[in-house]
Amino acid sequence: MIDSERRALANRDLFPPAVVAAMLAFAGLPLYIHAPRYYAEDMGVGLAALGVVLLAARAVDSLQDPVIGRLAARWPRRREAWALVSGALLVTGFAVLFAPPEWGAPLPRLAVGLLAAFTGFSALQIALYDHGLAQAEAAGGGFTRIALWREAGGLAGICLAAMTPAVLGVALGGAFAYAGYAVAFALFSLFALGRMRRRWLASGKSLPDIGFAAALRVPGVAPILAFGFVNALPTAVTSTLFLFFVADILAAEAHAGPMLLVFFAAAAAGAAAWARLAGRIGRKSALAMGMALSIPVFVWTYALGPGDITAFYAIAAASGAALGADMTLAPAMLAARIRGGGAPVFSLWTFLQKTALAIGAGVTLPLLALAGYEPGTTAQDGRTALAAAYALVPCALKLAAIPMLLIFVTDMGDDE
Repeated sequence: MIDSERRALANRDLFPPAVVAAMLAFAGLPLYIHAPRYYAEDMGVGLAALGVVLLAARAVDSLQDPVIGRLAARWPRRREAWALVSGALLVTGFAVLFAPPEWGAPLPRLAVGLLAAFTGFSALQIALYDHGLAQAEAAGGGFTRIALWREAGGLAGICLAAMTPAVLGVALGGAFAYAGYAVAFALFSLFALGRMRRRWLASGKSLPDIGFAAALRVPGVAPILAFGFVNALPTAVTSTLFLFFVADILAAEAHAGPMLLVFFAAAAAGAAAWARLAGRIGRKSALAMGMALSIPVFVWTYALGPGDITAFYAIAAASGAALGADMTLAPAMLAARIRGGGAPVFSLWTFLQKTALAIGAGVTLPLLALAGYEPGTTAQDGRTALAAAYALVPCALKLAAIPMLLIFVTDMGDDE
């Protein structure tokens, strides 16, 4: 297939998967950020009980991904039904989670809603990654372009998710804003899955299930998975501590939403630039440049204090642009290595990413507590520990990930 034909095929066929990626991102931000706050403040759930349910649900979410991937690989020709059932499960979980407070007991709602939403989210995400691999196989290449469209769609969904709660809060007020978000998400899901109608079958064509063991024996797959896990840890730490840092270090809690928007909008813009650069110098070199750039850009966060809002906006924009390389090029490098059904490998990829998120919360927060930090504190020791954990620890983790990329990871070559 000549380049112009491949490009025309990509432009025509990659927009619907990008919309599904946006829909998933639109769901992900509330599940991990807004749900705990909603149940603590509007539903009156105690923090101890809330923490137990959240940890249990996230543990199940991480451990079930390989099982879901194995099932997806066994039924590739039923991917259309798989996607519809997964989407329905995700929408149902969202509705259970964010219905008005008086609609049922809080803890059972939280447990059932999270499990349903996490399961639907994982199943649909794995199907989406596997579909992208099938598209690249059918086109004879295009891994970077496919990843760019998918991740750009996801970043657009995150930007929408950062803005929508504030808009609905003004329009509906209070807890009903979350119910409004659930309705908006249901409509978004109908649109996204409608655009993918009769397209999922591409991921069931001529792609035999090679299984976990065979896929991991493919040269280069295991190193990319290990690198992806270590490289996800910095983002896991900053995601966990972002709201605490904005509130207790910058004293700018009202700016949290706009700052997230700036960060992810910059990542979306940066992703396209990194993809173009990868076409010239290679994915591995471009990814290493993006990772190296993120360290001097972000380390200055440690020096910020109350009122340094403009400076943090600038850091958010620059670090978001650097993150665009991570989000686009690493999945493309993994996809280029896989031959055969990709669902098991991508399920392992998502499992490792979620494990990194769990570690980010499960290790960082207890260590901060031991260091004397408490949310809302004015004690200098606690604030210093928070600043170091938010700014310096991610930079150190990124420094550890760069040598892994340069030494152990090899790329199959670019396909732009």
